[in-house]
Amino acid sequence: MQVGARSVFEGLDPTKALYCVQHEYTPAHQVKMDGKRQAAYPRKNWSSFMLFNCDHPDVRALTPAMVNSVSPAFLHRFEWIKDDSAIGALELDWNFLEGEYSKPQRTPRVIHFTNGGPWFDQWQDCDYADLWLHERALYLQSTKTEEEVRVAA
Repeated sequence: MQVGARSVFEGLDPTKALYCVQHEYTPAHQVKMDGKRQAAYPRKNWSSFMLFNCDHPDVRALTPAMVNSVSPAFLHRFEWIKDDSAIGALELDWNFLEGEYSKPQRTPRVIHFTNGGPWFDQWQDCDYADLWLHERALYLQSTKTEEEVRVAA
């Protein structure tokens, strides 16, 4: 975490069922990851980064039986929350949609590669791909066995 950076948990209202970035945008691309057709719908991408208040009655109602019996749209659009005022708002940099917004001066806290990411050959030139590729290299290095490290040396 950046020095002096605010934690995502600071200042949350315990009366809220959840917090998310409340994106208000029309998708910039007609096609998204894996060549899928892009769709616009209410509260699009709100559910892609959420903080749940597990003590809130609406969240407590999300039992496995309920979740498994409703449509994905019902869940993603937060139709299960009885009062819209129970949805708290996070700042945009807690779920920055790469390719949907202009690149800010400061690196966002959470980068969401919603249209495609650097794990696809054709998306390796997108904003923040260098950060993702660096983390991937660190991960791959950390998963090498002692034998693989010895052979590589």
